[in-house]
Amino acid sequence: MNGTRQLDERPVPSAKVRAAAATWVARLHDERRSPGLDARLRMWLEEGEDHRRAFARLTQAWEQAGAIRMRAHRNTPAARRRGLSRIVLWTAAVAATVVLAATAGIYYWSGNTVSTGIGQREVRLLRDGTRVVLNTDTRIEVNYDQHARRVRLIRGEARFDVSRHPTWPFLVIADGREIRALGTSFIVRHDGIEDLAVTLVEGRITVTAIARHDGMPPQNPQVLFPGQRLVILQHRAPVVDRPDLARITAWQQGRVEFDATPLAQAADEMNRYNRSRITIADADIAQLRIGGVFRAGDSDQFVRIVTVALGLRADRNGRSIVLSRPTAPPRASAVP
Repeated sequence: MNGTRQLDERPVPSAKVRAAAATWVARLHDERRSPGLDARLRMWLEEGEDHRRAFARLTQAWEQAGAIRMRAHRNTPAARRRGLSRIVLWTAAVAATVVLAATAGIYYWSGNTVSTGIGQREVRLLRDGTRVVLNTDTRIEVNYDQHARRVRLIRGEARFDVSRHPTWPFLVIADGREIRALGTSFIVRHDGIEDLAVTLVEGRITVTAIARHDGMPPQNPQVLFPGQRLVILQHRAPVVDRPDLARITAWQQGRVEFDATPLAQAADEMNRYNRSRITIADADIAQLRIGGVFRAGDSDQFVRIVTVALGLRADRNGRSIVLSRPTAPPRASAVP
């Protein structure tokens, strides 16, 4: 793939398949999605190439129609919005998506580069049926050939729900490491906060250092099992731990979760989703602990809660928010 859109001349999937694909797309965007939805979707995608093509086209149509649905929602009177049931809204969304797929009749593959801006989150279906969820400020490059499916994570964080193809390995390259999977789900993060973190949700993967040309002996692959995370930082030995998966995957629902997290680390995490920058005035404050669930990108909510819970002061200067200790009032001088 060279980045230009190419016409797919294969037969258009049946109306039944397109309708099923539309239902899957709607379920994936439902806030109350069931825990096993991703696994059931992968099974449906693996039933046939027409399922994967229909889902890819419906995903594209959903994303293109998103802005239209949002504008329509804003233009609807509040009383009428309250009167509409959730079922009616989802039925209308699915029906509109089915119509888009039925009238298009032509399937396009996107280019080999996908990226998100700060505060954005995006779902993409690759041409083999693999589902990728990109977190804030993330960029990937996709290159498939007859030997392997390769994705390079340039920056950011992404979840990969890999479609199973036993003779076609799936590889993610990030920060000098190669993650190899078959049919599995895992998250790779490579940003300014964490040099590289690989978390296995289900299945099995191996992480291997890419061969170097400095005469150093090759390293053995690191095998990860479900629930394990491999963290690789510069000038430190790699660490394997078992984080809370609900907290690690909270960003997929637009949340950020902390559990006795140092304030400096929590502020850095919130900064990933917003152009406003939260900074800490001194090292003592940076070590204070904070817990809770916050909306990704809502720095104002985070600052309000932190200042009350920890007794801090917030000073704003444009897009910068500085957290510090409140200034003690001056003592009154003694009256002679």
